[in-house]
Amino acid sequence: MNIAFTSSRKFRLLLFLSAGIAATCLLQAEPSGTETAGYRRDYCDYIETYCKTAIRQQKKYKIPASIILAQAILESSAGQSYLALGGNNHFGIKCNDWNGLCIQKNHADGSACYRKYLAAADSYEDHSLFLTGRNRYDPLFKLPATDYKNWAKGLKQYGYATDPQYASKLIALIETYELYRFDTASENDEIPFVIKNRDAAKKTSRPLPASKRKPPHSENNCP
Repeated sequence: MNIAFTSSRKFRLLLFLSAGIAATCLLQAEPSGTETAGYRRDYCDYIETYCKTAIRQQKKYKIPASIILAQAILESSAGQSYLALGGNNHFGIKCNDWNGLCIQKNHADGSACYRKYLAAADSYEDHSLFLTGRNRYDPLFKLPATDYKNWAKGLKQYGYATDPQYASKLIALIETYELYRFDTASENDEIPFVIKNRDAAKKTSRPLPASKRKPPHSENNCP
């Protein structure tokens, strides 16, 4: 037997199988009425970084991983928002019923206090606790884990966000980046997310405006 030939065949087979695991970012047109600018490299990088965190949260709290990732991308601008950079807050959760660290953010009509975390993983955990700890979200946990559309509509209906397009934006993100595949994926998958055509991704990196740059680190609570 030709050992070199056999090893080469096994290697090619392994590559073929790996390429088929879980989701693939595709170049697609921008869905109507959303903020998902087609295939964005920064979104794909974010998904690769946090997909396993989302899968762990789904397993622990029964919140679809696709919903977790879509909310995080939308609320944190894929980790580049003022709150994410300055306070590891990836879900825009305010300081209501909160005794931990916080970060202030100015708005057109004043400032608001948001929760601040030591690590992004803490933000993901607190987001799950936020949803599971409020009775108004209870109907969502009766839905199948794969029913991301009704989860998205329910989050809007039960008051997570005021944006009238919130549900459609979440659904567009999930379908554009095939995040629904994570709802049935395992944390132990060796390659849970495969991105093709990375070099063709739309580059969105640019200097952040001063209002969004990371503020000085502070351990103080909001006044």
